[in-house]
Amino acid sequence: MNLYGMKIIDWSGIKDVPEDQRKEKILEAATDFMKRVSKLPIGNVKMNGADPTLTGDDNPIAFRLTDTAKTPDRGYEKLFDEVDMRQSTSKSFDLLDVKGGVTFYQQLPGEEAKLSKLPSADKAFVSMLRFTGGFSILDDWLRFNEYYKIDALIADTIRRWYDKKASLHYMLLKSLGNEVNQSFDTDDIVTINNACVHIQTGLAKLGYAIAENPSFYLTVHPNLKMRIFKALVSAFLNSNNNTSKSQLVWDIKGVISTVKIPADSYYVSLPGGKNMRGEWDDLNARPAQRNELVLGADHVWTGAYNAVIGEPLQHRRCMLSK
Repeated sequence: MNLYGMKIIDWSGIKDVPEDQRKEKILEAATDFMKRVSKLPIGNVKMNGADPTLTGDDNPIAFRLTDTAKTPDRGYEKLFDEVDMRQSTSKSFDLLDVKGGVTFYQQLPGEEAKLSKLPSADKAFVSMLRFTGGFSILDDWLRFNEYYKIDALIADTIRRWYDKKASLHYMLLKSLGNEVNQSFDTDDIVTINNACVHIQTGLAKLGYAIAENPSFYLTVHPNLKMRIFKALVSAFLNSNNNTSKSQLVWDIKGVISTVKIPADSYYVSLPGGKNMRGEWDDLNARPAQRNELVLGADHVWTGAYNAVIGEPLQHRRCMLSK
């Protein structure tokens, strides 16, 4: 079975592996596949800005995918700087000068992950959250070469891992309060320009160092992609398509498309900064545990991470109309 454009496990050599070692080799191959997936480029739409050599009705803004391989929903990684905690002995990392924001709630053993707001403080602790799941591989599946069932379980495990991770990261955007709302002004381009300016001026008032021409990302629901792309393209065209003659004056690094946010608004974000995600443990398969109750072996998969938006002013939630 293929997943994200790659074969999960090559079963052609399984008969050469001793029967008592096959479950272990399957786990090794599955873990290796997970590592290969994590190294795939993040698929998002990148914009190339206006080319002064193009004139007339030629389109001076191009949209292209950064990679053609199928990938899970990892667009949120563009918004969050990674804090690599994989070799750390600490269960948390510090976020300094927190003025407000949201993070994942500390998870108790067996408890559903919650969300909470960070209080205003000079320092906040972003604690590790561990997520665990798994499945059983039955003896008869190996005996009768029913490898497709193992493929299906591994594929489903990896899909659900990335889906859950994406949901929790995008939830941080959705959990931001109404103070980040950007009212609609004239058209989408003017609204985006206003949001970019609001982010910069708001952060500058708090003492943040702002680049001369910072880059921003748009996060949109798929239902809004046509509307947003049309607005971005028409902003550069000398035609009747751009009736307002609005000009996009800020660098839009890319468009992140996800069904994890509502379709009644979209987000303009300054990436990095106080948007941080800690990675303690990539998804991996633990050693198989014999389970005679099912005549097979239990395979536990686990990983650990957490994320935080420590400064809400890095984001604006743009309205679609007045």
